[in-house]
Amino acid sequence: MAEPGDARRLPTNLDVLASDVHSKVEFYKNAYMDCIGINNVLHGVMEEKGKLQEEQKAVVQLAAEKDKLIAELNAQKDHLTTRNEEQAAEIESLKEQLNERESSQALLALQGSGLQSTQSGIVYIRSMKKRQRHSDGSVEDADYQGLSTELEAAKNELSDIHSKLIKGFIDISSTGGRNIAIKSIGQLSDKPFLQACFKKLTPKEAPEKASELYNFWQKQLLNPDWNPSKTLMDEGISKEIDVHDVNLQELRASWGEEVYKAVVNCLMEIEECGRLTDRTIVPELWNFKENRKATCSECVEYIFSQVKRLNGAKGRTTRRAVNGTNAVTRYNL
Repeated sequence: MAEPGDARRLPTNLDVLASDVHSKVEFYKNAYMDCIGINNVLHGVMEEKGKLQEEQKAVVQLAAEKDKLIAELNAQKDHLTTRNEEQAAEIESLKEQLNERESSQALLALQGSGLQSTQSGIVYIRSMKKRQRHSDGSVEDADYQGLSTELEAAKNELSDIHSKLIKGFIDISSTGGRNIAIKSIGQLSDKPFLQACFKKLTPKEAPEKASELYNFWQKQLLNPDWNPSKTLMDEGISKEIDVHDVNLQELRASWGEEVYKAVVNCLMEIEECGRLTDRTIVPELWNFKENRKATCSECVEYIFSQVKRLNGAKGRTTRRAVNGTNAVTRYNL
């Protein structure tokens, strides 16, 4: 028979047991929710890992395409270099053949006619060449015409390359910070005029006077009838340019050496580019480091050096991106 004390302890034990059961239910419920949350996080991590792997594959593919592009560019450069060398060698060979043929013909003409006077011999040679040019069906004339045709074809090809290089440089660059770029031949800079006028005039008067001077000299430079340059020759080589012009001397005396040099240098660039008879402003490939016209070979070398530099920078960026991707993947896992 149960004692009264045992009956009083039974509800208390049941309450304790119910509390324990409730605590365990809550614990397992929370554990289940945590498990679901962990599962969702793992699922998100796996998706992110898949995305990173896809991006890594894309980076590897871009690197392969870059290497392929570099190989193609190098092949084109080698082909162009080889083609230029072959053309140069062929032109030199044809020139030598022409010179040898003309020399032998001149010697035979002098020996066969018994001419002793040098002046008479030269006249005879020129006459012979003239008859040769107008003769039909002669082997010599055919060879000469063939040489002229090949030289003209080479000249046209170089001119086409030059035009394409100009178009390419116009599309991709300005002059800022570049050794090789486009320069507008015949285009006078207004900067020296502004600087000179601000030194001598008030801030209000200077811009107007600078614009007046600039417009006057720009029109002078574009006027084919204005050419004060006198080139002094020494054994066929231009040694000095002596400029004689009243307006130029007045410009120098009134506004200083920098303004004078700006006009004279612009005129010299026009003359160097063969634009004295056609004074329109034209784009020209220019070596700003040496302040002269750039050759086609210099432009090609400059382009490939820039491509190589950009590819190097992209390679470093790609490696940093791949390394960063790997680090993120390891951290998430």
